[in-house]
Amino acid sequence: MSLSLGEHGCGASHSREVTRGVPAKYFSITCGPCEAYLKGDRRPQKLVYETDRKTGQVLRQVRVPDGDPLWSSTQDTIPMSPDQEKTHGLRIERGEQQLRALESIATLAKAGIDFRTRPDVLFFLRENQLPEDILQGSVLCVNDHPNPSGVKFCNECGASMSARAAVEAAPEPEAPAAVDLSRLHPQTLRKMCRDAGLPDKGSKDQLLQRLAA
Repeated sequence: MSLSLGEHGCGASHSREVTRGVPAKYFSITCGPCEAYLKGDRRPQKLVYETDRKTGQVLRQVRVPDGDPLWSSTQDTIPMSPDQEKTHGLRIERGEQQLRALESIATLAKAGIDFRTRPDVLFFLRENQLPEDILQGSVLCVNDHPNPSGVKFCNECGASMSARAAVEAAPEPEAPAAVDLSRLHPQTLRKMCRDAGLPDKGSKDQLLQRLAA
């Protein structure tokens, strides 16, 4: 990409700096005459009206140098190209739609409604390009990496999600089997009664009744 202002500038052609085949992100002009023309130093100031982009309402009017609309003296104030403005506007609009979709999810959750069982709601949310982990929930692999629900392998480490399911489904240790007290010696039953704070006098049947109560 090159720029030449002809008689309005220095008359030479200026090119964007290229490093290893990659053009510089910013096209900087270091030529005094060309820079002065782009800034509007040789032209009178013009009256411009600043308007709200959404409503079109005039906010204010100011007099500014009649400079090139794509020129900026600093990188922070470089104006966007028409394509960039269009993309920026679409991103803002999409962000507002996603915000409304998230507010809808919060409202449904507060009302106790599971939006995942509503195909029409899921279609609306997907139309607003919400991440699947928000729509379907997220699960952790064996290495604790979050993934959208329903995937077979971890998106980060490639581990099988069934490994996590196998770990979570591992049977818990069985509780010790209940002891048949009727098979114990009366002296053992008496000790159990004393440990439980019960009287230890009486027959074996009486001891069994106290322990079973």
